[in-house]
Amino acid sequence: MNETDLPVAPLNRYQLQPEWASLCAHRHNVLIEGPVADTHALLLLLQPHIDKPVLWRRPHARLEFSDRDAGALILEGVSTLTTEDQTRLLAHVDAGPRRQIVSTSQHPLFTLVARGRFDAALYYRLNVVLLRT
Repeated sequence: MNETDLPVAPLNRYQLQPEWASLCAHRHNVLIEGPVADTHALLLLLQPHIDKPVLWRRPHARLEFSDRDAGALILEGVSTLTTEDQTRLLAHVDAGPRRQIVSTSQHPLFTLVARGRFDAALYYRLNVVLLRT
């Protein structure tokens, strides 16, 4: 048995992937798709590697951000963003300071893009690195 044959905890397997190293080194935007418990656990693993200060938006909460602070924005349940919030977030991403965005979704977000219920341009800005749990 060699090192690659050893069992890996489901969430710790991400730390062995090249995407993880790139995410930690370069602070890419990341979209995490999967069950809430798994995406939340992965957020906790990512937290030491996320730019500070962190603004955290819970599902169904009003989307708020400050232009002064260029830390990270965590968007739990990104699929719950209203059309208005999607438009505001896209404008913020395009015009504001470079901010790392970490988003989670229980279901594949591209399905909403294909149905016209989530902005395609915003999807591709949020989905620089995709992690599925």
